[in-house]
Amino acid sequence: MTFLRVLVLIIAPLIVSACANPRLAATVAKPAVPQTAAECGARGGNWTTLGLSYPGKPKVCDLKTTDSGKVCSDSSECQGSCLAPERVVSGIHAVGTCSAHVSNFGNIRLVEHGKVESLNVE
Repeated sequence: MTFLRVLVLIIAPLIVSACANPRLAATVAKPAVPQTAAECGARGGNWTTLGLSYPGKPKVCDLKTTDSGKVCSDSSECQGSCLAPERVVSGIHAVGTCSAHVSNFGNIRLVEHGKVESLNVE
């Protein structure tokens, strides 16, 4: 066998396997949200009510992420959520950015598995 033929026999399967099984982005560990005001403050969070306010609604820790603004294609790549760009409609392929907070409330658009999804989180 010639050197070129051996080289092709070695490289071709590597190229085919790389195309057939694309490398996925690493999954990021979600931080545990503190359950008390003292622990929340100690971790730099804000002890407050999130979402729609109603009498007796419990307070939670609004904890900031450390990967805010990082480019993402799924929320598993972020400490919080992967937020879609403004004015991108649901169902469209898009690249998002990691949220500034672990918990996100209201009408939000996420990028999950590379596609935009609209959610109302309360």
